[in-house]
Amino acid sequence: MDNFSIPETALLACLNDCQSLKKKDNIDYFRDPAFVHNMFFDIFENDSNAHMDYPGTIGSVIEKAEVARERHLLDHYIDIVKRYRQKNIRIVRVTDSEYPLKLVKIPDPPFVLYLKGRVESLSRPAVAIVGTRDISPEGAENVQEIVEYFVHLGYTIVSGLALGTDACAHKAALDLGGETIAVLPGDIENVVPKENQELAERISTSGALISEITPLTKMHKGRYIERNRITSALSKAVIVIETGESGGSIRQAETALKQGTPIYAVRPEGKNKRAVAGFDKLISEGATPISDLHDLSMHFRKVQSPSTRMTTLADFS
Repeated sequence: MDNFSIPETALLACLNDCQSLKKKDNIDYFRDPAFVHNMFFDIFENDSNAHMDYPGTIGSVIEKAEVARERHLLDHYIDIVKRYRQKNIRIVRVTDSEYPLKLVKIPDPPFVLYLKGRVESLSRPAVAIVGTRDISPEGAENVQEIVEYFVHLGYTIVSGLALGTDACAHKAALDLGGETIAVLPGDIENVVPKENQELAERISTSGALISEITPLTKMHKGRYIERNRITSALSKAVIVIETGESGGSIRQAETALKQGTPIYAVRPEGKNKRAVAGFDKLISEGATPISDLHDLSMHFRKVQSPSTRMTTLADFS
């Protein structure tokens, strides 16, 4: 782990709360610990207009940091960093060896992740299971079968802790003795929905809760869409159980396809017209249709190696 001071980590957290700064060009700078040290010194020690000395897109990042200095925002983030340490909430910076390499490669990677639970979960191979909040009994059975298959292969199950499909996937993984990661739309101290707070505690003991924002950032509907890129980037595939023609699962599939992550759509029963419409839309956008577990196994094995763990920055240190 790099020797970052609490104020330097707080500055990263402050900048990370600004979604517009999360760009591939910027993350390349932040992967260099020396850049972070020098940036902090220039802005908070020299007390100068540092953005004049930095090139290209990174200048906008420096300007935001200068605003944080002028408005004394850093003190609030220092308090959060200290509180997270007391609560054993891990701050995984892009310079840390545990930071997943695939996140670095997406167009809008976070500078830091906040993690409660097992940081080792980030290095395990994973698949994401998503779908409607109003899951049918048949859909719930499909979740159970698919989760059991991947847990036995040694995969971590990734989902979003929403009601319905997400909760089914998390619970199934835990009940089978597997690991599961919940990618939260909000901050890690204020779990939503409240109905799943007990489940979140279970996940944090046998997997991980992950967030990219602090409590200083307002929660809004867009956060549910923004976290999709993290869910699919952590996963070797995204499996959609049931969904309508619009909504979060469709958005998740679209994000995954843009990242090059395979999408598998489970074929619903014909009487579930809403799910059939959602299935047809997924297939039209590039998802692979799956009729049963054997079908999924055959398709998945063609493109994946179950023994391969998730690559992190530690593999290149």
